Amino acid sequence: MIVLSGCAWATEEGGPGGDQLEESAGQDIDAEVGESYWFEVRMTEQNQNTLVTAQPPFEFENSLERENLIQRYQHLNDQNNVHHVYLLSMDGKVISYYTAQGKVSSVNSKLTNDKQIVREPDCSFSTGDGAGSEGACYKTVESPQMDGSYGENGDAVFFFTTAGEYVEWNGWYLVSEEPRDIQTPVTIVEEAGEEPVPEDVEIEDPEAVQIDESEATELGDEDLEEFEDGGDDEESADDDEDSTDGGGSSGSGYPP
Repeated sequence: MIVLSGCAWATEEGGPGGDQLEESAGQDIDAEVGESYWFEVRMTEQNQNTLVTAQPPFEFENSLERENLIQRYQHLNDQNNVHHVYLLSMDGKVISYYTAQGKVSSVNSKLTNDKQIVREPDCSFSTGDGAGSEGACYKTVESPQMDGSYGENGDAVFFFTTAGEYVEWNGWYLVSEEPRDIQTPVTIVEEAGEEPVPEDVEIEDPEAVQIDESEATELGDEDLEEFEDGGDDEESADDDEDSTDGGGSSGSGYPP
C-alpha cells in the first residue's frame, strides 16, 4: 500500500476514483492522459505537411558555402602564400606580430587517426552491438600519435615564419592576407586611493596648509586675517616669556 502524506484519499482501499475527484472539484473532465500531447504532435505534423506542399524545398544548382570552403582550402594549402599574424592579449592589445609562410595550423591536427578498434581478450562472440558477453568483442581505444605518445596537445595554433622560425600560440590572434593598420593605445592604470590632479591646475606649494572654508566662515574678518597670518608675534613672544619664568601653567616638565 502507498500512502501520501497529507492526502487521506490517496490509499489503495477507499481512495476516490476519477469521477469522485471531478465531482469534488466541480469539474466534468472528458479526456484521456496524453491526449493533448498527441494532439499537438498531429497538429504540428499536419501544419508541416501543409507548408511543405505549398512551399516545397528546391535543389541547389550552386552552393556559395561550398564555394567558400573550396577557395579557403585552396588558398590555405598554397605554400607560397604569406599571412600576417597578430597575436593579441585578452583585452585586444597586439603582443607580437609575425609573417607566416603558408598557413596557421592547429596543434590538434594529426596525420593519422587518433582512435583504433581493438578486440576484447577472451571473447568468443563475433556479432552484437557492444563488447563482452553480449557484444562483438571489440572496443575503441586511443591510438598513439606519430611520436609514440598519447594525450591531447592543448588548445593552441602554430605556424612557421617567413624566416623559418616555429611559433606556437594559445591565445587570441588575427590572420590576414594583407597587413592591417592595428594600433593599440597605452592604457593608463590609476592606483586605488589616489585622485588625479587636473592638468590645468598649478600647485605652487604642495606643503601649504589648506583652510576649510566651512570653518573659516564662522570667524570674523579680523580673526580670519590673524588665523591666516599665523597670529600676533608680540603675544606669542609674551606667552613664551611667561612660560620660561615659571608663571602660569607650563607643560614643559623642566625646572625654572
